[in-house]
Amino acid sequence: MSASKDSWNEVGDRFTAVGKRLAGHYEQRNGGSPKDTQHKVEEVVREIGNQLGRAFEAVDDTVRDDAARQDLKQAFNALGSAISSTVEDAASTFRGPRNEEPPRPD
Repeated sequence: MSASKDSWNEVGDRFTAVGKRLAGHYEQRNGGSPKDTQHKVEEVVREIGNQLGRAFEAVDDTVRDDAARQDLKQAFNALGSAISSTVEDAASTFRGPRNEEPPRPD
């Protein structure tokens, strides 16, 4: 099993544990059957895990797609350019206009 698959299984396990704890607290407050509540919460958590799994598979498929990789490369290049020009704009604001000469000491 891959490390990423193990990681997503860990996510599912953690959410299941949280769901069980939530079911216990819900039962304490509302007097409902803990098994019924736990079952409903586990269903929701399982569906969240399934959706996350589908999203991860879609990301994996996208990364394997040459055209998508090219789009992603261009997106990161655009992001880098935007960050660079923003930093340059900020730096020029702090430097002031470039054509000004410093004041003469006399």
